[in-house]
Amino acid sequence: MTTAPARQTPDPSPPPLAARLKESLRRRRRLLLTLAVGAIALMVVRGTMSGASGDTLDDALATVAARSGLKVDRSSILWLEPAAGPLTLRPVLFLGREGDGALSDLWYAEVRQGGEATALDVAWMSNLSRTASAEEGPPLRMGDHVAYASRVAGRYDAITVVDLRGEPEALVADWPTRARWQNEVTNLQDTGRAAGFGVVRYQLVDPTEALEVTARDGRFEAALGDERLAIDPGRLEPLRGADLVEIQEQTKGMPETVPWVVDTVRNVSWVGPEPIEWLENRVFGVKDALTRAYHGVFGAPDTAEEVAEEMVMPEEVTEERIAMLTVTDPELGWPPAPIEPLIQQPAVENEGRWIPIVDDPFVNAYPNAPPAFYQTFLRSDEERPYTRVYVTIWDPRQVQLRIQSGVHEPESATGQRGTGMVPREPEVLRRLVGAFNGGFQSLHGEFGMMASSRIYLPPKPWAATVAVFDDGRVGMGSWPAPDWRGRYYDERLANRQIPEGMVDMRQNLTSVVEDGVYNPWERWYWGAAPRQVEEQTFTTRSGMCLTSEGFLAYFWSQGVGPEALGEAMNRARCVRSMHLDMNNPHCGFEFFQPFAPGVDPPPLGSHRLRRDSEYDGRFMRTDGWRLRARRAVRSMGMPFPRYSDRDGRDFFYLLLRPVLPGPHLVVEGGSEGEGVFSTNGLPHAGWPHAFARTFLGGDDTARTWIVRIDPTRAVPAPVRREDQTRALAYFAGAASIARQDAPEGIVARRHEIGWTLVDDAPAEGDRVIVSGPRLTAMPEAEAAVGLDGDGFLVYAERAGDPVPLLDRMRVAGVANAFALPAESRLAFEVGDHHAGVDGFTRVPVEAGTALAFFAEERPATEVLFPDNAPQPYRVWGFLQDQRVRYQRHSDGSPRFVRPLDQR
Repeated sequence: MTTAPARQTPDPSPPPLAARLKESLRRRRRLLLTLAVGAIALMVVRGTMSGASGDTLDDALATVAARSGLKVDRSSILWLEPAAGPLTLRPVLFLGREGDGALSDLWYAEVRQGGEATALDVAWMSNLSRTASAEEGPPLRMGDHVAYASRVAGRYDAITVVDLRGEPEALVADWPTRARWQNEVTNLQDTGRAAGFGVVRYQLVDPTEALEVTARDGRFEAALGDERLAIDPGRLEPLRGADLVEIQEQTKGMPETVPWVVDTVRNVSWVGPEPIEWLENRVFGVKDALTRAYHGVFGAPDTAEEVAEEMVMPEEVTEERIAMLTVTDPELGWPPAPIEPLIQQPAVENEGRWIPIVDDPFVNAYPNAPPAFYQTFLRSDEERPYTRVYVTIWDPRQVQLRIQSGVHEPESATGQRGTGMVPREPEVLRRLVGAFNGGFQSLHGEFGMMASSRIYLPPKPWAATVAVFDDGRVGMGSWPAPDWRGRYYDERLANRQIPEGMVDMRQNLTSVVEDGVYNPWERWYWGAAPRQVEEQTFTTRSGMCLTSEGFLAYFWSQGVGPEALGEAMNRARCVRSMHLDMNNPHCGFEFFQPFAPGVDPPPLGSHRLRRDSEYDGRFMRTDGWRLRARRAVRSMGMPFPRYSDRDGRDFFYLLLRPVLPGPHLVVEGGSEGEGVFSTNGLPHAGWPHAFARTFLGGDDTARTWIVRIDPTRAVPAPVRREDQTRALAYFAGAASIARQDAPEGIVARRHEIGWTLVDDAPAEGDRVIVSGPRLTAMPEAEAAVGLDGDGFLVYAERAGDPVPLLDRMRVAGVANAFALPAESRLAFEVGDHHAGVDGFTRVPVEAGTALAFFAEERPATEVLFPDNAPQPYRVWGFLQDQRVRYQRHSDGSPRFVRPLDQR
């Protein structure tokens, strides 16, 4: 028996040029930090403004601020400390507007006072709220805290409490010294103080047109209609009205040195993004030229050997099994057909061939399901055949895509903040299987972002978009043109274009490819390139796409331009695509295998942990969970592990979907086929299957039938959509078991993604599926239904079995079932009649009293806005360049124009 190639041991020969450069940067972190310190020092000098005099000190402050285009609301000025002479800086908060028509933000500054009406100089003038689409109210002080209200579109939507003593120490308590020092520098740059400010935002559940914040008896209060909110700033939970708000605590993601230095220098007001883009373009251009020259002299590397080192091949899996899993299953249509390589000579083993990710101790997997992920690689640049694009593809019928906002990115125009981490609910953690990087920072285009129905940045017209709907569907496409009159971007009207049911959305640039055409929107700017340069930057790039078969794929490569990325996407049969983030520290894909508390991870055997690309340890910010994780490609240069903890930037994460037949039942000494679930001979709506069946008890005349029902594929009538019309099965005689006024039952409860079945008392908005007496109260019942741990309905029906049904249900993983009356039995739709659970017995079904299960036939993915045809740059460029938060250059020119000869 032959086995697949095992993981290769590192080659003792010199590492590739990219790896040497990466190591060089790592060794020079202190130098980079020193450069950042120098930039901050220059920022201090340049950030101190000369003073002014007026009738009052408030007038002097307003005069100084006006020189930089900031209009101060004098009535809002709040001095935080008394005057102490010209040798000290006096801190102050105030509301300010940047330009005509702008909304007010909360600002901080420090003033050196020379007299009652003289400001000798003003330093650290900083915008604390940075909410271009929200109007901040005047700050109200109470001891060491300040509170203010925010208004969006004429309605108050939040109250923010600011701790003047600084941010909580616990935010960075577990960070290394280097990161804590970086945090102080960032605080200094963002807030004017190394300690920063503690911030807690109380988001109103129902925005209101009228709101006034008051302070008394050591608490902030606000009237919300007939309700009242009371906040003790010394504690997180409101003293009163906790159900009126959603609490958004202050969070932070630990920075990495190189990206932090770049961002810190870029954010210096008199530096900005253009010099950084120029420097990146030149540095990566030189690196590309040197790499090409090196390979021109010494020849191309051994691609097969490098791939074997970078791409994880299945261990202890026979080549015969890999070959079987590589063939497209005609029922599933999965995996897709191989990709034809661009470079045919010399051929490289496994190029374009989909390698299954199977039996991997670092990758979560659902029992008895086909591989959810495959990987391959392509050489897509004939001028740079030593570069490769790695492709990770997944089946969206088995894997649910979600989007999460980072702690800092994208910056919301209304003040809302993301948690920066995968939700920590156990039902999410146990299904977590992967995560990968998002798109550009807000600075580079302000493309739309929405997570869990919370809009952080409004959608931009014609932008490449990936979206998730509340039924789990994932769509990719180009956002439609504006449906309002006028040349200018309108955030309010843009948000109205978001389709009903869309819960997550991320945009970036325009589509890389559409329907086999590279760059159909005639975009020139693809990141890290200044205006008027002739060539794109060759660096690490990432992207994702929707294939013609309906699958989703992630692309990653080092040292490529957008053309090579697009070539790989076209060869992978992408019909819609999106360029994601770029540069080595920002791009990467991680696989996860979580373990719940009390579950011991299986031993790794002879496998030696590669600490540069594999992790086995504590799952951060969870209660007792453990985690195994690995990079999808070992040479990915982003921090690792990254998305298992808080992160500053937005990202995508992936959750396994349970699919039938699911795990078999454990039956000691069982007969052949006993406890083994099968989907054969049952009605379905394509794949994944809707039903799976097995039996318990060895005798044909004395057994219990067990049927699993996937409620996402066989949708119960109370929660079906209008387009779900084909019935697959029924609970006959269900009039007595689906009472909506029942005190308890199996109920469908709405979640962000779809309906979830729970065993509970019905709450408002729930739909009762099954109710009635518990099986424990009717142990003699011949049929019962309950829920297992994966959310499947489990139906059991005795057929002469002497074993109590209660015991059989426990074997099936159901702890507490509902007994069914004699007239209520499961019946499958079989041609012109209805068959019982055994497949033969006819069951009478009356339409008026039966509970139907309807086929879910809508695909898991779709093309968004399919009629939105590509337009030339002159149509979309002006509107896409307009800003919500980051304004134009000081000279009024747009940021991302094409070279003159390409307009």
